[in-house]
Amino acid sequence: MFHIARVAIDKAAYSYDKIYDYIIPQHLTVTAGCRVVIPFGKTSERLGFVMETLTKEVEEEVAQKLKELISIVDAEPVLDRDSIVVLGWLKENTFCTWFDALRTLIPTGLGQRIDVSYCLKDSEDTQVLSCLTSRQSQLVTLLQNKNKPVPMGQITEVFPDGNLLLKVLMEKNLVEEKKQVIRKVKDQTMTMVELLPNYQDKKTTPKQQAVVDILEQGGEASVKEVCYYAGVAKGVVDKLVTNGIAQYNQMETYRDPFATADRVINGEKIQLNEEQETACQALGACYRNKNGSTALLYGVTGSGKTQVFLKHTQYVIAQGQQAIIMVPEIALTPQTIEKFHQYFGERVAVLHSGLSISQRLDEWKRIKRGLIDVVVGTRSAVFAPLPSIGLVVVDEEQEHTYKSESSPRFDARDVAKVRCKLSGGMVVLASATPSVETFYRGKIGAYTMVTLQERYGNARLPDVTIIDMKSQVGGGDGLSQQLCEELLYNLSKKEQSILLMNRRGYSTQVKCMSCHLPAQCPHCSISLKYHNANKRLMCHYCGYSAPLTNKCSSCGSEYIHFQGTGTQKIEEDLQIRFPDARILRMDMDTTMQKFSHQKHLSEFARGDYDIMVGTQMVAKGLNFPNVTLVGVIGIDQSLYSEDFRSYERVFSLITQVVGRSGRSEKLGRAYIQTYTPENPIILSAASQQYDHFFHEEIATRKLMLYPPFCRIYCVGIIGENEGKTKTATEKIHENICRLLKEEYADIPVRLLGISQGSVYRVAGKYRYKILLKVKNNKRSRDFFHQILSEGLKLSGREVSVFINPNYDNGL
Repeated sequence: MFHIARVAIDKAAYSYDKIYDYIIPQHLTVTAGCRVVIPFGKTSERLGFVMETLTKEVEEEVAQKLKELISIVDAEPVLDRDSIVVLGWLKENTFCTWFDALRTLIPTGLGQRIDVSYCLKDSEDTQVLSCLTSRQSQLVTLLQNKNKPVPMGQITEVFPDGNLLLKVLMEKNLVEEKKQVIRKVKDQTMTMVELLPNYQDKKTTPKQQAVVDILEQGGEASVKEVCYYAGVAKGVVDKLVTNGIAQYNQMETYRDPFATADRVINGEKIQLNEEQETACQALGACYRNKNGSTALLYGVTGSGKTQVFLKHTQYVIAQGQQAIIMVPEIALTPQTIEKFHQYFGERVAVLHSGLSISQRLDEWKRIKRGLIDVVVGTRSAVFAPLPSIGLVVVDEEQEHTYKSESSPRFDARDVAKVRCKLSGGMVVLASATPSVETFYRGKIGAYTMVTLQERYGNARLPDVTIIDMKSQVGGGDGLSQQLCEELLYNLSKKEQSILLMNRRGYSTQVKCMSCHLPAQCPHCSISLKYHNANKRLMCHYCGYSAPLTNKCSSCGSEYIHFQGTGTQKIEEDLQIRFPDARILRMDMDTTMQKFSHQKHLSEFARGDYDIMVGTQMVAKGLNFPNVTLVGVIGIDQSLYSEDFRSYERVFSLITQVVGRSGRSEKLGRAYIQTYTPENPIILSAASQQYDHFFHEEIATRKLMLYPPFCRIYCVGIIGENEGKTKTATEKIHENICRLLKEEYADIPVRLLGISQGSVYRVAGKYRYKILLKVKNNKRSRDFFHQILSEGLKLSGREVSVFINPNYDNGL
């Protein structure tokens, strides 16, 4: 009988990324969910992840071929059984490698690497030393001058040919290789001091006795506390340790991202109206089924959806389970965290990319150790290692940011369903404008539909006016006269306003009027945008920037024209028209710094600003009682993109931002500037008629065979060489056609053929895509796994291939 570990391997190419069997040596205790060091190939050592362990009889010939594990990395499993199932689901459904999936489930700071170092062996063979070349002797001298093994990186900095030199020195038995597993981020610890059992037998000075007296009263304490209360320097405590009276211990502490924030615990009960109470009861009944069900909490903007799932979270926690609350953007986390802190205090953790690596690691550890009841965060929060998930809320569930655009390409809503199926919890998808797929499933009964039709309290939906920009003098995407008059009225009433312009920068295009060529990014097939804040032309795809010049780079003409409008231009216009107004701009350029979202939104909530202008980050989930005016600017361009979801996204964006107005007793107004006031999407959004929009959209989707009636998979092909990328794409397309005729002729598929990416060239790489409409099942997934395996072989090393199972016009 042999103890076998089934192991996934780090840095495995997709073609051989599978589970390998290793024998567990008797001196190692290995459990599923731990990382290990394993031999792989003839000489290399790699990290592995143990998927499962088992004891079985193995034939002698097979046993001789199996290798033994070298060492274990983790003292305790980093993933539990349910998380290992999620790991397998990611591998199966998103077409990634095992370790790509693993890196998504554990924080970056917990990542390990095998560090290779070199040191001299004890050798007295002077004859060998005398035969060394000058370069070899210099390397030996470098290693002699170090008291510890030298990392490979430090050697190659001095010796570019270090690999060859080390190989020769190792063959001569002068140098040996040392391998060590290193964690990327260390635990944060605090130095504690405590008395030893025999401390009373030792003599102390008066200062030392003061320290002893404090430790006698309080037991173990931090060195900082002891020095403060005893009024002594750290040297006094050091002397106690040296004399054997006390000892130092290291206690692990957590880096709390909200350590400086005021946590106000609200002892009051959550007040629900009759409609909200009914909704909460419906969610409770769904939860008690314990079958991993999904509910859609659908309500108009300002109907109090947050209060409903806050109340339901309390109920779930009272049943001994925990909850995950997901929001689509970092901008929405401050208000959500503050709300949950009020009711759950320190038992709330936060997970999103705005935290430092060490902070995310410590939040993850707090969650895993059972110190947390509620996790608030963006997409990655769905992987929080809670021991017993009872509830996952996906707020503003229609947002595309819940879909990952890098490997593994998962949809957080799908992962939430998998996790709740395993734990017997429930998923709540909340939105005033649900995605068409979600609302359809609610309509046919696949999801439990819970509806809120009225705004909370005395609030009413805002009055909406559509402004026809064709009648405006001068045209363009700027501020209309009517909207300016409304802004002036709001300023006089000391009420706040929000303006949505979903394009950042100053001008969307800088064009030469002589040769009619726009300023183009040298690395991307897209025009540069002008940013007035730094007087530079910038690419919003690869980050390239160049100073603005007065001459065309193509023909030398000085007739340069600025076209289009962005948030910076709107901000400048506001400052000119309303010089006394306090204006806040919210876009990627003003929210780069850590916690800048929280800072700006808190200032706006306090009334430090009169007008907030921003991109879509100002449109969703925010609650400001003093906002009574909303303006929507430059929305037409989004209506006519090639994305089949363009109508859905425009409807959602308008509805959401209009809903920021009039959320208290003050009546709200909204103004939508457009060149197509007769467009049915704009008319439906203005009247907040989601049901009417859905009825029209679902009919089109069914006729054209778009989700929810199929799933669209994208085979993406990217490379730096245009010719090789195109050739690889054609080969992969031919192979797909062959597979559909031969091995997978039974799968109903619509193959849409080869097309260029929506932006053909990004960061110097050319992009092609092959789209397929197909049902998501085991047979179709096997088909795509084979496409990817064979596609990687056909494309060669210079071209990368991937499959996106949740295509959303991202390529």
